[in-house]
Amino acid sequence: MAHDREAPTRTDPVAAAMSEIVGGPLGDHAGGHPWWSAQRALLGLTAVVLSAGMLSKSACVPSGWGRQDQPFAQLCWSDLAGTSADAGSPPTVATWLERLAGLFPGGGTVATTAGLAVLLAALALLTTVLLVRVDASRPWAAAGWALSPVLLVHWLSWDLVAAAGVAVLLWGWASGRGWVAGIGAGVAAAFALPVAVVLLGVVAVGGRLRDRVDALLAAAATYVVISAPGRARVEEPDTGSVWLLLQQAAVGTSTATRAAVQLAVLAGAGGVVWWLVRRAGRPTVRTSARAGLVVMAAALAVAPSAPPEHALLALPLAAIAVRRWRDLLVWQGLHLISWVITGWYVGNALVPTVTDDLRAYWLAVVLRVAGLLWLVVAVVRDASDDGASDDDSDDDSDDDDAIDVGRGEPDPDVDVLTDARHPGA
Repeated sequence: MAHDREAPTRTDPVAAAMSEIVGGPLGDHAGGHPWWSAQRALLGLTAVVLSAGMLSKSACVPSGWGRQDQPFAQLCWSDLAGTSADAGSPPTVATWLERLAGLFPGGGTVATTAGLAVLLAALALLTTVLLVRVDASRPWAAAGWALSPVLLVHWLSWDLVAAAGVAVLLWGWASGRGWVAGIGAGVAAAFALPVAVVLLGVVAVGGRLRDRVDALLAAAATYVVISAPGRARVEEPDTGSVWLLLQQAAVGTSTATRAAVQLAVLAGAGGVVWWLVRRAGRPTVRTSARAGLVVMAAALAVAPSAPPEHALLALPLAAIAVRRWRDLLVWQGLHLISWVITGWYVGNALVPTVTDDLRAYWLAVVLRVAGLLWLVVAVVRDASDDGASDDDSDDDSDDDDAIDVGRGEPDPDVDVLTDARHPGA
């Protein structure tokens, strides 16, 4: 059984408009190319974006990221080089990888960063492959990852490991491999704790009880193994956080108040997930990604520390969950403005123009949260539209969510990078 594959230039106005430079939307009689599959094309485009991202950090290379404010003022900071917008730290495993990268010829911060970049580039390409195969009917949805401005400016960060883990989570759950999904979630959570709650959103859609148990146990075990050598520091309110904004505005918030608000926001996200599952009717790949994205957005909105690189955590989910490129671009546009302001604020580039004025930072936080809220509204609106379409025509064979998620036993002889196709196909 072969699935009809969605052509983005036929279904998305932005993609259709951009396609005009190469001849316009896909025609009814287009035959395609035997070699240029979606996966190969998007791997090539991912490589171009990664290369552009490397060039975007070139302003910091002559100084080896050694000047105090320059990496932030010139927007070329990277926690791989020891410059981070917040005081957080990755697990000790990352330190071991840094020492391994230090064995590359040359030595010094630049050589170590280049060595780590090779590892992260491989993970970014793997993420593209997994997202192409998450939904066999929508391989081009992975373009939301491969061509993302967020990926371009942030991929030289340990958060890319967490983003790759999120992609493994999505692919593993969509293909009926609960333990693989759990491993991906565990790795991601060890590098970026907000991902921990995303597993609950993703596994709420489809699958069996045994699959959920496998995923949760695998996630817990993987997290403990990676974190055991040393855990990331418990973070107080820091860069990008609404809690730091409130502190600066002299609005006192105790630890208990913070925890209560965080639980309330996550509970609200859980209610939205429940509505999405009920609205969808049957479990689908896109519904699973939507549920995970809603929980992720809530976690990032109330996180005690939310440096700009955390946008990478939501990107794999957004690529699969969000129907329209317009919504992806609006979110990323708001995020990039927030990123620029944050860098200038941390790097004192606003001084003396805006001396001791915190409103620029507050604007960055508001824009970041507004972008996350835009994503949530987008998936809720799309789910409402899907439900209306299903009510009008229950037998619509062109439904782009036609692949059930987490159904049946995976083929034990299939390689880990095989297509996540319907088990009954």
